[in-house]
Amino acid sequence: MIEAASSAEAITRLRESSWNEQNLSDRAYMEAVADRMFQEGIHISTVSPDIFIAGLLRAGLLTREADDTQPDAAKQETER
Repeated sequence: MIEAASSAEAITRLRESSWNEQNLSDRAYMEAVADRMFQEGIHISTVSPDIFIAGLLRAGLLTREADDTQPDAAKQETER
């Protein structure tokens, strides 16, 4: 599991965990991933870190876990 506070931080963490791509810049990492996905018929934009991460999520290549530390709005209302 990779934890990150922002899309840019997520890209850095993903790159750091990649065996072959640790020495790339974050931008070069995004482009390398996008190139591999394009070869598989999946388009991932590298316009910005946010759009890149959204593309990975949309393609099902990355998932987001719910933050269990924050109570949801319904619980907050019933506990008051």
